Amino acid sequence: MKKSKLFSVACCFSICILAGQILILRRLLQKEKKETKSDLALVFISKVLNLSLKHNVPLFLIDPKVFRRMQNGSEDELKNCHFLCPLQKILHLATIGPLSTQMQKIAFVEAVEVEGFQLKQFIGSDPVLLQHSLNSPIPLHFIISDELTTIHISVFYERPAKFWWCGGYFPNDKDLHDLFELGIRNDDFQMISKTAAFDKVEIHSAVIRKVKIFVPVQQEIFLNYPQNTDFIECNYTQAKYFHEKYGRDESDEAEIFRSKAFKLLSKAKMLLDNLKVPFWLSSGTCLGFFRECGFISHSKDVDIGIWIKDYKQEIISAFSTHDLPLTHSFGKVEDSFELSFRDNDLKLDIFFFYEEETYVWNGGTQARTGKKFKYVFPKFKLCWTEFLELKVRVPCHIDEYIKANYGPKWFEPIKIWDWKSSPPNVLENGQWPLDEWPEVIQLLPLPDQN
Repeated sequence: MKKSKLFSVACCFSICILAGQILILRRLLQKEKKETKSDLALVFISKVLNLSLKHNVPLFLIDPKVFRRMQNGSEDELKNCHFLCPLQKILHLATIGPLSTQMQKIAFVEAVEVEGFQLKQFIGSDPVLLQHSLNSPIPLHFIISDELTTIHISVFYERPAKFWWCGGYFPNDKDLHDLFELGIRNDDFQMISKTAAFDKVEIHSAVIRKVKIFVPVQQEIFLNYPQNTDFIECNYTQAKYFHEKYGRDESDEAEIFRSKAFKLLSKAKMLLDNLKVPFWLSSGTCLGFFRECGFISHSKDVDIGIWIKDYKQEIISAFSTHDLPLTHSFGKVEDSFELSFRDNDLKLDIFFFYEEETYVWNGGTQARTGKKFKYVFPKFKLCWTEFLELKVRVPCHIDEYIKANYGPKWFEPIKIWDWKSSPPNVLENGQWPLDEWPEVIQLLPLPDQN
């Protein structure tokens, strides 16, 4: 009996040891499999990068996942991931289009295909040439893959406003299916399909796991990519049609105004950028961009919008010390706030916008009566654009913004405009109490301007 019990215990003990060994072996095999995949991915990435250097198509890292790991990753992640973590299949890189010739790009593509890698190339039009009615095809994205890993390469182009532009490409159904099969998901796909704008940054050479690659010094601009990089192009075809239908004011007075307005907007952008206060083209300036790709010559002012949450008191002092004195301040920061500055005979209006649950609005005040007005807009996000060689923001769904402010006949030029009654989105919003007028209606005398 004792021998039988002893035998049973020994069997159980042996089974436990065997099970433990199997579990350890399985984990070792899984680890080896992951390491093998990681090693194969590194070999693939290394080959593509070496080919890019050989054919003078320099590639640099723009992958937000990699940069987030560099900044916030654990020791294990930094030790084991390098370019790609074991479960990550996509690596995002970029190249500057003009740094290599078309022949060098073709040679690079051919060399990639000779290696047996799959390659897709997405082509688009150069928007800078399109505004001059010239259609010039340019490469926008390359997709290079083997059985385990995919490299996405965005092609950046410098725009006249001195920023990098990357064209979006929305693939057809077959290409969409192929991209999905390669492991490309929502965030990855947006980096292909969305047109984007970036401030130029310095790029330097680096070595990761003995692989030479270029890396941006200011990595923070790619940390949240593709968020906050959306770009929309001015509709040059629409602008051309507008000028053909209604003509373009070529008078000396109009040319002088456009020149002064550009200088004023440039100065305002410089000051607000230095203060890190985001703004966008609003009211007549926004309409001019949307309809004509320029300033409306008879508007006689420049209009911008700022979220009230981004307001800083330093705006007034910064503008004043750069020869843009404050001429009026209406409302309170918590209600219907607006500021106006003067550049000789030109006015800059800043409208501050308030966010509600289902809409946004900015306020207006009639100085003579103290009446308040409210301009209601559908909620919107901001996109980048290029306006007369300036990189600025506009509402992403700009057509909705314009129609809210100017109605269905926004395309027709109107020279007589009453800010209190003409906009279709204006509502009366009460009246400031008389005892608050000294605070909410401030008209300031202008200093002498030479």
